[in-house]
Amino acid sequence: MRYCKSRRAKNVVERLAVVSQSRLDQAAPYGSQKNTRVAGVLILALLFGFEAVGCGGGSGGGQGQNSPPPPTFTTIDAPGAGTASGYGTFALRINASGETVGYYIDANGVVHGFIRSSGGTLTTVDAPGAGSALNLGTNVMAVNTSGEVTGYYADSNDILHSYIESSAGTLTEFDPPNSIGSDAFCINDNGDVAGGLLDANGDHGFLRTVDGTFAVIDPTGNASQVKAVIPLQINAGGAVAGYYTDTSGVHHGFLRGSSGTITILDAPGAGTATDEGTEIFDMNTDGVMVGGIAVGVINGVNTTHSVMLSADGTYTVFDPPQAVSSFAEGINDNGVIVGEYRDANLVRHGYVLQTDGTFVSFDEPNAAQVATTDVNIGTDPRHINLSGAIVGFYSDSAGVRHGFIWQ
Repeated sequence: MRYCKSRRAKNVVERLAVVSQSRLDQAAPYGSQKNTRVAGVLILALLFGFEAVGCGGGSGGGQGQNSPPPPTFTTIDAPGAGTASGYGTFALRINASGETVGYYIDANGVVHGFIRSSGGTLTTVDAPGAGSALNLGTNVMAVNTSGEVTGYYADSNDILHSYIESSAGTLTEFDPPNSIGSDAFCINDNGDVAGGLLDANGDHGFLRTVDGTFAVIDPTGNASQVKAVIPLQINAGGAVAGYYTDTSGVHHGFLRGSSGTITILDAPGAGTATDEGTEIFDMNTDGVMVGGIAVGVINGVNTTHSVMLSADGTYTVFDPPQAVSSFAEGINDNGVIVGEYRDANLVRHGYVLQTDGTFVSFDEPNAAQVATTDVNIGTDPRHINLSGAIVGFYSDSAGVRHGFIWQ
């Protein structure tokens, strides 16, 4: 899983670029943290527990006289972003208004969050308590419709802490009661936030409602049975979806309903060995969830497949045509899915699965088209908003990361 080897357990560059190692990427930005939640976590490398997906191919199709113009790419390069391999700008989420958030890594390896307005103005987010050394700093993980953002930062001791920043720019830092540290991953339009925390008993998830009330999320009911809990999406009804890693290193999806009831989600065909299993990455307002399953090494390729779980509990495991491996990153409220895949040459590409079942493959024009084990090489889409705008990042031939919007 791209996120299997935990972003929280990798170095800043990897973490920010990958949450799990096989997953193709998304969840935690900083380097190897052995204190916060990372103490027993092998997960969030900003997205890479299951790392097997590829990306390849471009979108095709002619344009009729009355057809809308084809989508175009806009590059996002934050001022001050580093230009060494593995450094650069990483776009993660986009809201309905076109505001894009993510992080960038500067030339010194320090992480900074950013908010990019729909008009193109980019504002840096640095939490007051954030450290300013290599692999430390601030990451913006999510933005809601009103422009509130959430994320986390690593302090000078490499301990993670959560924060919320209002649309007016007021930043509020917080950690759940009795926690050693925490990392917020998602926010809904009500202002409720979900994330992970570490306390003396182990790793847990948390839900923080807009009034400041906290609830602990323990998918198994026993924190000693898990290495990490990664809540990645919270919808308007307060349902929280994500995944956790058990003590054997196997990944399991979970859904915490608005009433607090937790359902473990293990997709059919998911592997049951270390760094295999099910990861849920996104959920829309109808309760449809997407993510991926890791199934182990097949023909020398660490293989994952995209998965969709409908509101009625039906699993659909799928891959785009020509894919040997894939992972679904996001789904919007219209039911359109975005993800990434690897082709037979192990080159990574983005894909869109439309509601009529049609796949569209795409590559940022400047993305490196090479076979590699680096989960960030190629085109790496992360999120799609209601109007179909897609954000993510790509790596150029020198390995430098650049954010993009495709709309």
